[in-house]
Order: sequence, then structure tokens, then C-alpha cells
Amino acid sequence: MFIFSYWFSRLVAADPGRRRLKTASKATISVITAVVIMLILLKAAGSSQITAAILAGVIGLMGILVVNDETTKAKKVTTGLVALSSAVSLGIGSFLSRYGQAENVFLVLLVFLSFYLQKFGIRYFSLSMVAFMSFYFASILHVTFSQLPWLLAGVIVGACCAFIYNFVIFKDRPANVLRSSMKSFHIQVNLVLDLIIELIQKKQIEPAHIKQYNRNIKKLAEYARVASEELGNTDPHDIWPGVTAEQMRLYVFDTVMLLQTYSPAIRKLSELKAFNHFDIQQLLLQLVESIRQAEVLNENPTHSLTDAAQHLQELRQKLSELEPQDKRYKDWLYLIRRIETISNHVIDEAYELQQAIVKQEKQPQKEAEEQEDEEDNDEEKGLKPSTKKSIQAVITAVATLIFGSFLSPSHQYWALLAGYLVLLGTETIGSTFVKAVQRSVGTLLGAAVGFVVASFVSPGILEITLLFICVFMAFYFFPITYSFMSFWITMMLAFMYDMLLGGISESLLLARVLDTVVGVGIGLAVSALVFPKRTRDKITDTSVEYVAALKEFVHTYLHRFTKQYAFANLADKGMELEKKLKQLHVDSDPIIKGFVGRSRLQQFLTVFTAINYYAKHLVASSTRNEAFYKEAEFHGVVKEVEEKVASNFTQLEKALRGERGTYVYTLEDVRQKIEQSLDYFDTSVQSRNLQHLQLLHNIYYVWKINQSVVHLAKELGAEEISNED
Repeated sequence: MFIFSYWFSRLVAADPGRRRLKTASKATISVITAVVIMLILLKAAGSSQITAAILAGVIGLMGILVVNDETTKAKKVTTGLVALSSAVSLGIGSFLSRYGQAENVFLVLLVFLSFYLQKFGIRYFSLSMVAFMSFYFASILHVTFSQLPWLLAGVIVGACCAFIYNFVIFKDRPANVLRSSMKSFHIQVNLVLDLIIELIQKKQIEPAHIKQYNRNIKKLAEYARVASEELGNTDPHDIWPGVTAEQMRLYVFDTVMLLQTYSPAIRKLSELKAFNHFDIQQLLLQLVESIRQAEVLNENPTHSLTDAAQHLQELRQKLSELEPQDKRYKDWLYLIRRIETISNHVIDEAYELQQAIVKQEKQPQKEAEEQEDEEDNDEEKGLKPSTKKSIQAVITAVATLIFGSFLSPSHQYWALLAGYLVLLGTETIGSTFVKAVQRSVGTLLGAAVGFVVASFVSPGILEITLLFICVFMAFYFFPITYSFMSFWITMMLAFMYDMLLGGISESLLLARVLDTVVGVGIGLAVSALVFPKRTRDKITDTSVEYVAALKEFVHTYLHRFTKQYAFANLADKGMELEKKLKQLHVDSDPIIKGFVGRSRLQQFLTVFTAINYYAKHLVASSTRNEAFYKEAEFHGVVKEVEEKVASNFTQLEKALRGERGTYVYTLEDVRQKIEQSLDYFDTSVQSRNLQHLQLLHNIYYVWKINQSVVHLAKELGAEEISNED
């Protein structure tokens, strides 16, 4: 029963905000509607141009998938222009079909424009993409002027279906997406808490248990990012009156931090036999179970946070009874205190949210510090990335047209399409290689399965149903893996060929696979030889961006200690760091999956992940609301630390770019000076000592971040110097 419940919850939470389901459903229903309407019109008119119905489905699909403008108004305009772009492209295609190589020249021009115009905005790319696919459609079917009226009707029907499903039936409802995203987040939180309860109860924690826990934590972090992004699009006050976006982000961030803290702490507690102390085990279980049962965003919660707060207080009381000097406790007492501190943050934030919902009063938003966007006055030397990519695409298009005409003269554009798509959305040689492999494998498996299934299914309702299922599955799984999309698209094409050609042959599918392999191979070769961008160069760029963001993050954190009333939205900045770290992992993926140099890169990623973990602890500081120190001595200490750490960040950026002569400060002498200046025995300065202890607590993870930065810089050739140097 538990296993069934676990996987059911996982399935419900697997699509945060139901984005994939909504997009795949819109695309599939739009295709079905467009095709059915055109078939009805064709039958009523006594026409047998089934290609018009297929084109209507294609436009109905693309009108959903390629329209990605920022505002709804802009999306509506682009949807209308999609129909115009397709119609013009079809007209030119039917005209050029009689002039031999002229249509190939125009097709190459469309390939160039679809990449080059991306720098002017997403709309231009969308229109170029539709024009390319429409001309591609006209070319492979050799459309004539006599066929054009029905094809134009298909374009209009497809565009209208896309418009209706995008902006009327399935129109954007940001509030529903945010509500669904938070629901997925809470489901995943509860799944992780269930695992934590199991870990606390186990006498011995196996590596398999830790792997399962880490997998769930990784998913939780992804759901947290989705929820945070939606908070930028939707005011949570519209759903939960009284709740601000800042409160919600802080609650989401603290919850993820709590669960990320639990795993290493509980594993270490288990190793140190801390759970042999029955009271500690029971108090932790009660605390976790009460947090698990709390219904934070429920206006009338059946389980109050009062129980969680009470169990937390009982845990504190127990901790106060245990002497830190006692050898039985000193090795693990600090771990319990760490859990207690972050649990307190989560309960406090959850209580604030719950009270805001109950009171339903609009909370005043804190005004963030005005930040002026710095204009980059340094013009990039040479050709811009969009120009380089468009030149790569043109060379790929010409080469694939030449090879395609030799491989399969009747389907010479298959290789072109494969080469075009493998370059789309890839920046480096490594990412192009990964996408090429994924597309080749997906096409090969899709062709094999599609051929087998089509041979057992007669053309009719069942095959049409399977075709539409393939459309849905392709775009539902597209955000997860490109291989799955290629697999389902190839299966869809197998069914389509079977219906259009009255049967499907092994040679046809073999030609499809061969053309795909040749197309992606040419695309990969061009990516590697013409204006190549090495994967390591991209990793360097992303790493530098992460370090720059981290530098600003730490500056903002330390700035609060010397400037009164300084506002620091660290939760947002922490989420931004999380996104950049994820991008770093994505950029590193081609090398990690390979064999050359991955060991060293994995070590670097581990250090960056550790830095990100320490940065999260700065967000979880117990003095996040007020941290100003009045003592001038503390101002000087904090300023010195801030300057040296900022210098280390700058030096690390230079080292990442390969510059020589870099140096970093260890700051160990500064840290030692601060720690040794604390006078525990002078009662006359007790309040000062309290501030001193608080300062040590607040900058502990700054030391940890600096140590990691120093380690990375030294690995890259930087010289380590002390503060006196």
C-alpha cells in the first residue's frame, strides 16, 4: 500500500504546474480538431486533397509550440502572423517548384533566416521556423498552383484552431499554474519527509537509502525552482490573500534547506549512535511528523503548526539538559542544534503564511534596492553568435541537400531537416553531439517500433488514434529527453506514411533512419569545424557568471552588518544561484557523459555544489531580519572580510578565464584574530561578547565559501597568500 501511495504521489507531482500536460494536450487537440475540420470540408466539397488536412494539423501544432512571446497580446499577434508566414511560404514554394534548384536556394535562405533573426526576438524565429516547415512541406509534396487554395484553407483552419485552444479554451491562468506548482512542491516535500521518518527509525542506513533520498531532494529542488519562477509571474495574494511573494519564496527556500540539511545530519547521527538516546529519536520523529502534517496554505488547517512548535520547544529543552562537554554527546549535539535552527525557520515562515491567510490582509511589500542594469559597452569582436550559427546552418543545409540527393533522391530533404534540428538550440560541440546521438537513437527505435506496429494495424480509426497518441507523447516528454520526442515523432511518421502511401516498406524506414544519421552527422561536423565553440569554453563562461552572482550575493549578505536597514532579498538571489548552478551542470553534461577529462570536471562541480550549499546557509541565517552591528570594531572586521572575499571572487574569475598571476587570500589569520579576541570571562563586556558570538555564527559559512574559492583558484594556478602579505 505504501509503495502504491508513494508512486501515485510521485505521478501527481511529476509535472509541476501541469505545464507539460497542458502543452501536450493543447497541441494534440489542436491537431485533431484542425485535421477533422479540414476532412469535413474536403468531403463536403468532394475533394481528395488529404494533404490539406495534414497541413492544417501541422499549422495547428506549430501555432501552439513555436509561439513563445512574453505577453498574451504579443502571442496573439504572432499566431496571426504564423498563418501569413505559412501562406506566403507555400505560395513561393508552389511557384519555385517548376524552377529546379531555385526551391533549394530559397530553402537554404529560410534556414539562414530562422537562425539569424533570433537576435531580433523570438517572434522572428517563430515566423521563420513556420515558413521553413511550410516550404519544406510544399517541397516534399511538390505542391502546384491548383493545390494551393485548399492548402491555404488548411493554414487558416490550423491557425484558427491554435488561436482558440491557446487563448480561449486553454488560455493562460497563472494563478492556477502557481497553485498547481505549490501543490506539486508540497507533495514532494511530504515524500521526502516520509523518507526522513524512515531514516530516523532505521538502525542502520544503507547507501541505497541515501541514494533514494538524494534523488527525491534533487526533484524537490527542481519543483522549488518552478514555484519560484511562477512567483515572478503571479502575485500569490490573488490566491492566498495576505501572502506576499517574498514570504512565499522564503518559505519555499527554507523548506528545501531544511530537507537538504536533514540527510547528512541524520546519516551522521546514525553513525554516532545518537538514536540510541531514545528521547532524542522520539523528539526528532515527533518534530518531523508534525511538520509533515501541517497544512500551511490551508485557510482552515486541520493540523496546526502549534504541534510542530511545541515539539521543537521540547527538543530545545532536551538539548539544554545535555552537557556539551560530556563525551557521549559532544560529537553529535551540534547536528541536533543545526536541525533545530533550520526547523525553527521553516515553522516561523509557515506560521507567518498561515496567519496572513487567516487575516487576509495585504502585506506591504518591501522595496528592493534599486539596481541599475549595467550596460555592456564592450562590443563583441568579430561575428555575433547568431551570425555564426546561421552560417553553420547554411553550410549544413547545402551539404545535406547534396548528400540527400544521392542517398534518397525522392526524399532529399529528410537529411536537411535532421541537420537543421540538431543545430537548433545547441551552443557547443558537446551539446550538439549529445543531441545528435539522442536524435539518431530515438529515430532508429521509433522507426523499428513504428514499422512493427504499422504492419499489424490496418489504416483506419485505430491507426489515426495511435498517430495522435504519438503526437501527445512526443510533446509531453520533450522537456524531459529529446530521445523520447524523436522516438514518438518517428513512430508518428511511420503511421502517416502508412496511411498516405497505402503501406510502409522496410526500405522507406531504412532511408528515413539513414538520412537522419547523415543529417545529424553533417550538422555535428559543421558545428565542430565552422566557428566551433568548445564545451569547456561554455563551462568557463557559465562558471564565471556563477562566481559573479555569488560575489554579489555575499556582498549583499555582509553589507547588512555595517549598514542599518539595508534590505537583502537573499531568497531570490539564492534561487538565482541555484538556476546558474543547474545551468553549469547542464553545460557540463556532454563531458560528464563522456570519458575525457570528466574526473577533474566532476571535482570542480562538487566544489561549486558545496559553495552553493554554504550560500543557502547564509540565507538561513538566524539573524536574517536584523543584523546591523553598532560596534565600530565589528564594522572594520566585516569590511576587511568583505574586501578580501570580493578580491578572491575576482581572482577566481580571472583564473577561470586562464589568466596568470592570480592570487587569493586564505583569511585564516583574520578568522583566528576574531575568534581569539573573544573574552569569555570578562563579565563587564557581556553584551559585546554576545554580539561577538553572533558575528562568528553569521560569518561561519562565509569562511566555508572562501575556503572553497581558494581551493578552486589554487587548482587553477593561483598563488595563496596570507592577509599580511
